[in-house]
Amino acid sequence: MRSIVQIAALVALAWCGIGGAQPIPKDDKKDAKPTAAAELTRTKLLKVKVSIDAKGGRLGDVLKEFAAQVDMKAEVLILWQYGSDFPYAQKVTYACKDKPLDAALDELLTKAGGGLGYIVVSKEGDKRDGWVSLNTTGERGSELPDATAEEETAAADRLAIAKKLIDAGKPDSAKPVLTLVVTKYPTTKAAVEAKQLLEKIGK
Repeated sequence: MRSIVQIAALVALAWCGIGGAQPIPKDDKKDAKPTAAAELTRTKLLKVKVSIDAKGGRLGDVLKEFAAQVDMKAEVLILWQYGSDFPYAQKVTYACKDKPLDAALDELLTKAGGGLGYIVVSKEGDKRDGWVSLNTTGERGSELPDATAEEETAAADRLAIAKKLIDAGKPDSAKPVLTLVVTKYPTTKAAVEAKQLLEKIGK
């Protein structure tokens, strides 16, 4: 009985916050004016309607097909950049018909799981300016701000709780806590370890 109460208390702490600490607002990089190349990608290329019916295909191959359709319809090539931990070879089943690419990407990456996301690179003079950079930090077009010290602390606290739950033989109780770390604090160091633990115990 005592262990059940302790586990319930750990989960409550993870969800409600520890010590009442609340993350402070961050500057939003979305307000920065995009470059001409980034604006073209956001307003034209990501709005091209795409269709696909992939059954157990590789995620990277689905993205290649999307790029080919954009090139054919807009006569401008959309370029992907893959983060080092992006699961290019992961198998996915996804279908859509005449859906704007940004909406299709949202559905595809959400379905693939693992906090997958993308940003449109907007850096004047950079050779990848206007490219779509695919990652595992959950963005949808614009780069997420760096985590604050408060968010790093909050995420680390919740990660510690999840680890205690796992050590106590309660991985199912740890999963929602780990998921919270990944989704609420995607740019923290704790989120990286939380993703690894989710994969280890099975999402």
